Amino acid sequence: MNFIKIKFGNSFDDEFQRAVNEIFNLVSPIFKYHETVWRPAIDVYESATEIIILADVSGMNKDELHIELDQRKIKIAGVRRAIAAEQEIRYHLAEVPRGYFERIIALPETVDVESAVASYADGVLMVRINKFSATKARRIEIKTEE
Repeated sequence: MNFIKIKFGNSFDDEFQRAVNEIFNLVSPIFKYHETVWRPAIDVYESATEIIILADVSGMNKDELHIELDQRKIKIAGVRRAIAAEQEIRYHLAEVPRGYFERIIALPETVDVESAVASYADGVLMVRINKFSATKARRIEIKTEE
């Protein structure tokens, strides 16, 4: 009789190492000071005519932000770099995430891609996009054939 080996979850060694790392991150935050993938907070809300997206990306240069948009979703990506520090420093607390991020957000309604406008001030990226109104009634003129 043949058996198929099924593995559920990680091995004991992997789980033990993850638990030890979590303990050291709580005790000494210096272990968290490295570049990682992070997720900035994002708000999406709408008015009667537009959808507004706010992303909390403080400490970033606007030239390192990248926005892609189609009628149903928006992708905001970028890299937050570490601030150059003096030599021979010792961290006591290191909670500010750095490194690459990418967020893809489904929009609540279809939007007019050409109307999108982005601004960046005080660490907040704001993208404003007009809703695409496919439901507006349009009068169609009837032509007579002669």
